[in-house]
Amino acid sequence: MDNRFPFPLSLQLTLPENYPSSTDFSGAMAALKKYSFVGVELNIIEPANINTGELKSYLQSYNLRLTMFATGATAKASGLSLADEVEKKRALAIKQCLGFIDFAMEFEAGIIIGFLKGGTAADKSRACRLFSESLKSIAPHAEACRVPVLVEATNRYESSVANGLDDTVELMADIQSRYLRILPDTFHMNIEESNMFAVLEKYGQYYDSIHFSDNNRFFPGRGAIDFGRVISFLKKINYQGGVGIEGNIKTDLTTDIHAAMEYLMSL
Repeated sequence: MDNRFPFPLSLQLTLPENYPSSTDFSGAMAALKKYSFVGVELNIIEPANINTGELKSYLQSYNLRLTMFATGATAKASGLSLADEVEKKRALAIKQCLGFIDFAMEFEAGIIIGFLKGGTAADKSRACRLFSESLKSIAPHAEACRVPVLVEATNRYESSVANGLDDTVELMADIQSRYLRILPDTFHMNIEESNMFAVLEKYGQYYDSIHFSDNNRFFPGRGAIDFGRVISFLKKINYQGGVGIEGNIKTDLTTDIHAAMEYLMSL
């Protein structure tokens, strides 16, 4: 890890189908290696089609590993929701999620549940209840595989489930599993929380990964969030986890990585 940054770094991105031959992707990987990132959080639309050994070797060639399997791309492509009103569709989402856990286990990684929570619903309380029931079905397999399942707190305009950190923790209240975790994200907290620092401190025992994304959904440094204050706060509370950089691309992936890291290291 670069000694100018106090936390292990990962970057979330989508794995191209032709990743071994993609020069754009290899350029981004080289940039991550330059800044001593430890890993990547990968969106993979068809994880069943991935040769895990080949992907491991490819990432290792850049001193990287898969830290998280991000389920969003697969959920969007297949229309999956763990809060789906239709029981058969919800059961399919649970089955797929168990497969995601198996995939992540191959890499000793975790999985992120964001879009997989489902979109906005007419009945928020019912959506939350259905999602919580789905989590109960998933938790034993995550425990057996020792795969962390991170429920991302996302804003109300994207989902009716797990918006603030308060209700994300509440959804897990009666599920006894050390492998169920929450995932704070600065972009979503900027919308949902009246004081992101207060909730980060309150729920410190529930997370060991946090997403850095600016208020305009670009990489840190492209918007208005004071990441200097965020970093200082995490150090003050003795945060021991990792940081995942996530966001839309403003210029191109490699250029944005360099810009974000120059900004973050200056802090």
